[in-house]
Amino acid sequence: MPLAASAATAPDTTRQNRGPQVTTVRYGPVTIAAASGHDHGETGNRLSFNVQKPCDDCYITGFKPNLVYENGANANVNTGPMLHHVVMGNHWKNDVVCSGPQRIFASGNERVESVLPSGYGIRVGRGERWNMLYDLMNHAPEKKTVYISVTYTHEPAAGSRLEPVTPIWMDAGGCLGSAYDVPQGVSEKTRRWRSSISGTLVHMRGHLHHGGRSVRTENLTTGKGLCTIVAEEGGSPEFIDLHGNTEISDMPPCSGAPLGTIHRGDVLQITSRYESTGHAHGDVMGIMAGWVAQN
Repeated sequence: MPLAASAATAPDTTRQNRGPQVTTVRYGPVTIAAASGHDHGETGNRLSFNVQKPCDDCYITGFKPNLVYENGANANVNTGPMLHHVVMGNHWKNDVVCSGPQRIFASGNERVESVLPSGYGIRVGRGERWNMLYDLMNHAPEKKTVYISVTYTHEPAAGSRLEPVTPIWMDAGGCLGSAYDVPQGVSEKTRRWRSSISGTLVHMRGHLHHGGRSVRTENLTTGKGLCTIVAEEGGSPEFIDLHGNTEISDMPPCSGAPLGTIHRGDVLQITSRYESTGHAHGDVMGIMAGWVAQN
């Protein structure tokens, strides 16, 4: 069943004809169970179909994910809720790395904004349908009701000179499941993908869990690095939970025109690095989402 959605700045045809727009869409409400003892409250993975897009027949040039309360205030681990992950998918297109719907973009609790370089955009076709996979957690001893909020920048496709970009999903956990376990201490996990497309990589963003230190993607065929992202943990009070535990608070994206060139047949490798002090961690992730202007 689709989540309800409300647009704080609803797109309309008249305004779209005047250039770039900013639209915030709130998906929800979602109620997360209370934490009990050392166990978090959690929704588990939920899939919602035909969720609201910010625009139709347009290009998305940037997005900023968030988790908020009904009054618009940030909902973060300092008050309980955690955006474990959210993934927007497109039923109309196939993912170039793994089979299934194309993954347009994703975020974890780091909630980092992505802005594509000038001249590029994620094409949204007229009438195409999106789905949303999400998992929310709660560190507080009482249930919480929240909304997933995404602020999009976009412009109409008609008359646009933007070059479309294709998402690529580099996942250390593989195509069948992103989660894997890491031992105590320092560890790295890698995964390779032989590219089925050619073009210029213009933007990449990363996702790690607690204890994650960095994630990088490199082109093994050319020997060139494409993007390395170092995680910050507990960088502000909002990212420190009610028990004093820290969560990932920043993972600055790589952006440029280009970050690197990819040819069909090139082997790309993602490496996820964890430094787990005290004990091993289960069900971690190491993901880099990128966008390629094909040629």
